[in-house]
Amino acid sequence: MPQKKTLTIGILAHVDAGKTSLTECLLYTAGATQDRGSVDKGSAITDGLAMEKDRGISIKTATVDFTWEGMQVNLVDTPGHIDFSAEVDRALSVLDVVVLVVSAVEGVQAHTLNLWESIRERQLPMLVFMNKIDRSGADLEQVFTDFEKDLGVRLFALNYGDNSQPDEPSVVDFMDAQPYLTKSVFEKSFENLAELDDSFLEDYLEGNTNDLAAVFEKAKPQIKAQKLIGILFGSAKMDLGIDVLLDTMTTLFVPEKIKEDVPSAKVFKVEYDAKLGRLAHARLYSGHLQSKDVIWSQHLEKDLKINQIYQQKLGKLEQVGVLTAGEIGVMTTSEMVLAGDVLGQPTFAEGFNTINQAVLSVQAVAEEEKDYQKLGEALEILNMEDPQLDFQWFKEEREFQLKILGPIQTEVLKDSLAKRFGIAAEFLPPKVIYKETPKQSAEGYVRYWMPKPCWAIMTFLIEPAPLGSGVTFTSKVRTSDISMKYQNEVKRAVPWSLIQGIKGWEVTDINITLIEGSEHTMHSNPGDFLLATPMGILRGLAQADTDLLEPMYAFQIKAHQELLGAIASDMNQMSAQINSPTFEGDFFVLTGKVPVEQAMDYGIKFSATTSGKGRLKLTLDGYQKTTTSEEKIRAYKGVSPLDEAQWILHNRGAFKAEDRRR
Repeated sequence: MPQKKTLTIGILAHVDAGKTSLTECLLYTAGATQDRGSVDKGSAITDGLAMEKDRGISIKTATVDFTWEGMQVNLVDTPGHIDFSAEVDRALSVLDVVVLVVSAVEGVQAHTLNLWESIRERQLPMLVFMNKIDRSGADLEQVFTDFEKDLGVRLFALNYGDNSQPDEPSVVDFMDAQPYLTKSVFEKSFENLAELDDSFLEDYLEGNTNDLAAVFEKAKPQIKAQKLIGILFGSAKMDLGIDVLLDTMTTLFVPEKIKEDVPSAKVFKVEYDAKLGRLAHARLYSGHLQSKDVIWSQHLEKDLKINQIYQQKLGKLEQVGVLTAGEIGVMTTSEMVLAGDVLGQPTFAEGFNTINQAVLSVQAVAEEEKDYQKLGEALEILNMEDPQLDFQWFKEEREFQLKILGPIQTEVLKDSLAKRFGIAAEFLPPKVIYKETPKQSAEGYVRYWMPKPCWAIMTFLIEPAPLGSGVTFTSKVRTSDISMKYQNEVKRAVPWSLIQGIKGWEVTDINITLIEGSEHTMHSNPGDFLLATPMGILRGLAQADTDLLEPMYAFQIKAHQELLGAIASDMNQMSAQINSPTFEGDFFVLTGKVPVEQAMDYGIKFSATTSGKGRLKLTLDGYQKTTTSEEKIRAYKGVSPLDEAQWILHNRGAFKAEDRRR
């Protein structure tokens, strides 16, 4: 089966930079649609959810495809609001090229910086599209300069936006840009190229830069190598610069052909459909897949049968007979496929930082008691679609707890529960997620030997570890006292022993050492050590006591100098650690650290203080010790290992299946 020329492109941006409008323009220009959808009118093809149409924002990643100059393009439109950055993280894992959209009015914004860092960490090729050159207040030269300075990058202009006539802005192709070469955008672009290309440097110093075709040929390899970042000017609203963006994407960034015939794919999104069930969105990297095929799931560690294969066609699912290399498909399967699963035998780079991490928890409550069970089942489905919610159902307390990235996420969850599942639910005010760490060293002794048959005797040394070091476990017990198969069960039990500490929070920054213990030749079994390990560790924590750790934001603020006093006062009131400000013309840059609990609602006040013209970037930056108070302590959810009789009764025989899968 011949391999198609296929390119997978992601459109990323800070909210309201015009990302979805650009997607609609690309589809229209490529002939995939007859009309351009409108975000404002709720007719954008990639905004399929009712709430996306109502609010005019993207919430879920959406894929569409079209053909341009013989190349099939998979276009991935991502959410722009940081509360939905988990969707962006998952999409980044399957992209060939990123188009980073910035507004010619607002320029580089806080989330632009977050996206940039994630794109660069993954070493993804990128183009920048400066949108909204038609808007009042658009300053192309200044945004170009700020982009280079804020992100420490060399840009190269691939066209030019002329908005000297506000009522009739236009874009000029690079080959026709001779009259504009004295503009700072081109002067800086040529200077950037000269720093990288010795042959062009000679021409540049001698003023021989009029042969724009020759200049472009020298710039191309530098852009392909991402030593220069190509930037294009345009307006999605006025359909300016769209065709040159398409040409540039599909000519500069052609992915290498994969010779491997064995199918391999990566799942980047999972959703639930009322009729079709679990839908796994995946990009096929090699070979081909068709309905009823079987492929290895690396997450499940077993073969997976593909029931049906669909593709998104302008917002609607269409069944297809076969998926070929490079294409994105939507597969149905009866297995518990998760986003991030790799199908087949390839290996992909892992361990990337997430754009944003959840540091807030919320409790969901059904408005009507009769909906309690339905709400739990619905939240399990939403958690399947977004595992970062880390949904926990505490059935004894009849509580539903979720982790969120921000308050807008709870509005979306509430809307989804109402419209998708017909459940009216409320979310209690979000709370900061604390952690615990041992206050001092102590030992935890456990003897589980009644009622027989059982035997697991152990002593754990619990020690505090440096902030940010996580959890370490070592064993000093001889295998003649506890055999390796039982010690492996102890090691396996450590992570879930620390999910809740003595103050109700996850325990971290801890060294755990198994220093003594014994097994019984007749009565011991693996389940005994699984059951006893949390008892011993929690006893040790109770002896050591714990300090609470609170999450911290690293903040970066850029605003006009006249606002420095007011903003510095705000940060002081929030107990921030503030570094000395730096100054850039009329603006100041302030950095430091601030507790999440103090700063999580500051964005609203900051926007009002700066009239929306300042930049506030908050990035999770580890945890620090904080004071302990009653309102910060949580009751233990479920049966505590410190309640030995109940714990043994609850777990007698074996750990529950859900615990064994952890």
